[in-house]
Amino acid sequence: MNKLSLRSFILIVMIFVVTPLVFAAGPASVYKVQVKLVRLWNGTSWVTVFDGTSSTLDIANVSSGASAGSFLSSLAVPDGTYTKVEVTPSPTFTYSGHDGTSYTTAATGTTLGSEQGTAAQEAEYTLTLTGGNIPTAQEQDFSATPITVVGGEVDHIIHVNFDVSNAIKLMGAPGPEDLFPAPPVVTLALE
Repeated sequence: MNKLSLRSFILIVMIFVVTPLVFAAGPASVYKVQVKLVRLWNGTSWVTVFDGTSSTLDIANVSSGASAGSFLSSLAVPDGTYTKVEVTPSPTFTYSGHDGTSYTTAATGTTLGSEQGTAAQEAEYTLTLTGGNIPTAQEQDFSATPITVVGGEVDHIIHVNFDVSNAIKLMGAPGPEDLFPAPPVVTLALE
């Protein structure tokens, strides 16, 4: 259980620190992401614990923590004390929801986000960021409460919660506007 919790913490916390989009105005009913790289800092060097493409995680789903844990359950985190994590997400996001007025559709809008629609037209939209918008690796420092792994067991249980109630944003003004994903609020609790 502790191994799973550490892995969920590493993946979930960092996915959303690196999302390069702006503040949100409405809820997401779907918010799917993948992870490309996860590394931990042991005080001397970065230790890669995942390098590839993860399964798709829908963090708007009530079982998102379990999905992340399932993906990471087979990863081995070497014994040690870790004070930082670095995660690189995939540049592709699939999302659905509304900004309080307009709903996402499957159609690409003028500014390459989801075209605005009505509630009856709501659908998932897949966005792949390119060029200078591709998310880069971001570092999260948790040296105030380091995580220690001994014999594959973690010294903390970490609970993660996603709030996607403001994860859809209308962007593009002045001019044409489309709906884009915005970072959800991620909260953590250590036991």
